[in-house]
Amino acid sequence: MQIYDKKAALELVDNDEELLQILIDSFLNENKFEKSELEKLISDGKMSEAASYVHATKGAARQLCMEKLRDSGQKLEDVLRKKTSGDIPSLVEEMWRDYKESVRTICNQA
Repeated sequence: MQIYDKKAALELVDNDEELLQILIDSFLNENKFEKSELEKLISDGKMSEAASYVHATKGAARQLCMEKLRDSGQKLEDVLRKKTSGDIPSLVEEMWRDYKESVRTICNQA
């Protein structure tokens, strides 16, 4: 599973490098994923809000063809929405690791 597939991401935007860069900039600067923010929502029992927070990052990951982050976000969102069961703290850690790895990878390829 790829961290970031630039070729596939470019195909999704009809090979428009400028549009892809806009999406990357938005992902990096406007829709930052903060582990502490997510953990606070969860500890406050705001599971629906936590799921929406995860969903936004997962959606951006899907747009940018970041498979690992998309998948870990989906797993966590499904548990937060009670679609399936799972260990929330370990899923938060997994998504956080994948997020950091995705940011590093995308910054190194920019």
